[in-house]
Amino acid sequence: MPSRRQLLQASALASGLGALGLTASTVRAATSGPVYAYVGTYSDGGKPWRGGRGLGVHQFVLDSVSGALKPIPDAPPAVASTGEGAKLRNPASLARHPTLPMLYAANEFEAGSVSAFRIGTGIGANGALSFVAEVPCGGKDPAYISVHPDGRFLFTANYASGDVSVIALRADGTPDTDRAAVVYKDADACGATASKPGADVVPAAARSHEGFATSDHDGPHAHMVHADPKGNFVLVADLGLDRVISYRFDRGTGVLSQPSTVAVSESSGARHFIFHPNGKWFYLVNEEASTIAFMRYDDASGVLTPVSETSALPKGFKGTSYASGIRMLPDGQHFVSLNRLHDSISLFKIDARSGAPTLVREEWSRGNYPRSCTLDPSGRFLYVCHNKQGDNVTVFRVKGGDIQFTGQYVAVGSAAAIEFSA
Repeated sequence: MPSRRQLLQASALASGLGALGLTASTVRAATSGPVYAYVGTYSDGGKPWRGGRGLGVHQFVLDSVSGALKPIPDAPPAVASTGEGAKLRNPASLARHPTLPMLYAANEFEAGSVSAFRIGTGIGANGALSFVAEVPCGGKDPAYISVHPDGRFLFTANYASGDVSVIALRADGTPDTDRAAVVYKDADACGATASKPGADVVPAAARSHEGFATSDHDGPHAHMVHADPKGNFVLVADLGLDRVISYRFDRGTGVLSQPSTVAVSESSGARHFIFHPNGKWFYLVNEEASTIAFMRYDDASGVLTPVSETSALPKGFKGTSYASGIRMLPDGQHFVSLNRLHDSISLFKIDARSGAPTLVREEWSRGNYPRSCTLDPSGRFLYVCHNKQGDNVTVFRVKGGDIQFTGQYVAVGSAAAIEFSA
């Protein structure tokens, strides 16, 4: 049975958990039933950095004691197609419905789409996914997917086309195929597009660690879209524009309006973000500068105010690294971010009074090119997905404000993201 503390946590944080850097399952009261894990992958290379060695959406059952992931008995190792003969193409970002047994995958290719799956639950079910529908998202290369806490709309951040999509969901969690995705252009929200830097330009923020990542500043590139903790605003991180866009969200119609924007340091590459559990502190990963931008958030207006920017790499590091995923740890006093090429997990401590982050240490991720990380339902384990040449998921035990490698590797080709059933 769930404890009183677990129930209080679930009630207090039921809205906007993904924006907090937690999965919906992280604070959901524990159950006696099995928990299943699903790993999204790059299954169709297309671009060198994708890999393309995944089989689709891989399916596992979680050992809640050890944190191990094992194949679901009597289920195929992965969902590889729509069931209509069409192969899933790069289902690399996953999101779970907040209340229903539904899983959604953003298919990252030029004619981007969203696939919806029903999670097998109840007597005799084994957690295996059943394909329900695939709908176009209206943008190119959707790199991120999330579901609004009300469960009536989902969002995709379309990297190649530089826009975000809003897709309506029916009461049963299936996409509303009678309503086309509504697309919002990042450049329209910001009023202008970014200019491409010259080949010899080094991003200003990156000079602090002598990094040289300068790619994709040729225009807008939406990299993450997610509702704020209260669900009243939807925020977009755009790598190409070096901006975060905040839209007011109409919970009834799904309309995004009244955008406000905040700029990060030039050519730093805004990628992914989380909120502190208090809903007032906001932490943004800048991919190409390998920094964490700390901002204060006004949940009445949706406005962000920059405070500071902190390197996610060791002092004295020289060379190129690309920052990627970020997660708040369950204690609310620490968070982790990932570094690709440096192949590490950066652990940050949050100042209890100001919210300012301080880099504590780095931990080897035990793989190549860590793309994302997620906590299990109990919050006791952290899973790091490695794509490109990594081809695995590594498991870390979370103890208070620290992490420790368990020695466990899960073989998954071009692993990109992981989501849980509970």
